[in-house]
Amino acid sequence: MGMRLSEHASFTLVETADIGGTNATSGYVSMEGYDRAMSYNELGTWDSNDDLDECRIEQASDSSGTGVKDLTTDASGGNYDTDNPVDADGDFVIIEVRAEDLDVDNAFNHIRTYTAAAGNTGTDNVTTFLTRYGYAYPQKELNGAAATGSQVYVDTGT
Repeated sequence: MGMRLSEHASFTLVETADIGGTNATSGYVSMEGYDRAMSYNELGTWDSNDDLDECRIEQASDSSGTGVKDLTTDASGGNYDTDNPVDADGDFVIIEVRAEDLDVDNAFNHIRTYTAAAGNTGTDNVTTFLTRYGYAYPQKELNGAAATGSQVYVDTGT
């Protein structure tokens, strides 16, 4: 029997947004029961005069963002090295973390993805998704219960 990703992972999409001079974030999601997370951030239409200045995963102690702080860094020589930023259509950044990287001693158990562009000389579109995976207790419809016309799972028997 093959593994169904939908029983081991949850996905959070940040709708494509023009982040020139601003930022885009996902909501805070719980890492409880998950072993790892990955943020995928891809530039769409992007003004070549601008850079993706910030790209990181942040952690908080609840879904409202209490005590938010960086889990990964975006700085000169950081996890996302701002000395060598992505800055062209189709460029992407993948950030991966483990649940054990969270500050669990201080009750940090939620994460979100964060991207920003300081420049705003044109269109700076970014699409981001956050995937939590390695769920300790695989179950059907982990991303949310199926609802006709709203949340649909398709399985061809694989």
